[in-house]
Amino acid sequence: MLSSKAGGCGLNLIGANRLVMFDPDWNPANDDQAMARVWRDGQKKQCYIYRLISTGTIEEKMLQRQAHKKALSSCVVDQQEEVERHFSLDDLRELFMYHSETLSDTHDRFKCRRCVNSVQIKPPPEGTDCNSDFSQWNHCYTKKTLNDSVLKATWDTGCISFVFWHYSHEEQRKTV
Repeated sequence: MLSSKAGGCGLNLIGANRLVMFDPDWNPANDDQAMARVWRDGQKKQCYIYRLISTGTIEEKMLQRQAHKKALSSCVVDQQEEVERHFSLDDLRELFMYHSETLSDTHDRFKCRRCVNSVQIKPPPEGTDCNSDFSQWNHCYTKKTLNDSVLKATWDTGCISFVFWHYSHEEQRKTV
């Protein structure tokens, strides 16, 4: 496990194969930096990146604000469209509201088009990575769709209700 502060301040983890982030920062750049440091060129292992967020907590709201900041940046700087799925000013009023009826308030707010009846039916878009918007990560309501045996074993503790995960990089394909 790695604090985003430690990961964002120059610590390179060349032997890591899992990054579990549990303390989001209000500044998304700090978390992006921590995720970038888990894998480096030349590393052979596939790396998994997980964001552990408890539903209804301030950490979940921080993650939502990160997504909001990134969305605003992509809309303004990159001139991205699809603004309708992002947060409105009215959502700011809900910053401290608890929604007990959901497994992931964050996923619900994304209005995900890749999940139907709590099941991801489409993989993340081609070319996405751990720096992409969370709507473009893998979404899991159940351990059945997880690739990581360690996380599958942890799921049975009852502490996990939803998982956003992505690989740190695309595996290099060897050409023969």
